[in-house]
Amino acid sequence: MTNSTPQNGGAHDAQQIDADRRKHQRAEIPLKARFLTEQGEERSGVVLNISAGGAVLKTKFPPSRDQKVILYIDQIGRIEGKVVRANDRLFAVTYPKKRSRQAKIADQLTNALNNQHRGTDRRGRPRINHETHATVYLEDGRSAECSILDISLTGASLEIKPRPPLGAHIILGRMTAKVIRRHDKGVGVVFTGSSNHKMEEVLSESASMEPFDTTGPGFAHSFGKKGVRAQ
Repeated sequence: MTNSTPQNGGAHDAQQIDADRRKHQRAEIPLKARFLTEQGEERSGVVLNISAGGAVLKTKFPPSRDQKVILYIDQIGRIEGKVVRANDRLFAVTYPKKRSRQAKIADQLTNALNNQHRGTDRRGRPRINHETHATVYLEDGRSAECSILDISLTGASLEIKPRPPLGAHIILGRMTAKVIRRHDKGVGVVFTGSSNHKMEEVLSESASMEPFDTTGPGFAHSFGKKGVRAQ
C-alpha cells in the first residue's frame, strides 16, 4: 500500500502557495531585483510574478529552500521573506502576514503596474521605494534634512528644500553623491564613491544619522571640488 503521508513538508508548502495565489492577485510583471542571503551574499535577479503575499524570481544562483532572504525589488522596496520553493534557476518566497505591510506592497505593486506604459526601464539596478529621513551635507559645511523617496545602488531621489543646484556635490548620510537632476520635490543624485556596496549597506549609510565632522580637512576632501551653495 502506498504511503500518502507528505514528506519534508512539501505538500503543506504547496497548499500554502496555492492558498496565497487564491488570496492575493498575482501580477506577471518583470521587475529588477537583488536579494541578500543568510550567508551575506547579495545576488541579482528578475521578478517573474509577484503579489502582496509572495513572489517568484529568476536568478542564476537561487537560495536554498527554507532560507530567509531580504529582497530589494524595483519600485516595490525592501521585503523580508522565506524561500518556500527553489530549483535550478527559480525560487519562490512568501512574506510576513502583517496586513499593513501587505497593503503597502499591494499599493506599490499597483503603481508599478500603472507605470508599465512609460516604457522599458533602462537602469541596470533596481530602484526601491525607501521613504526615510536623512541628512544632506553641503560643500560649504551646512546640513539640511531631507527624505529619501527611492534609492538604488547607484543613486537616489531626494525630497529636499531648498534644492541644491545641478552639479552640486553632497554627502547623503555617509554616501558621497552628485546632483544630476531636479524635480518638483527635490533632486536626483548619483553616488560617486565606491561601487562595491551592497544594497543593505547603501540603505544604512545613506540614512545614517551619526554626527559628521564638517570642520576638518577630511570633509572638504570628500567632495574634491570647491563648495557650491544651495539655492
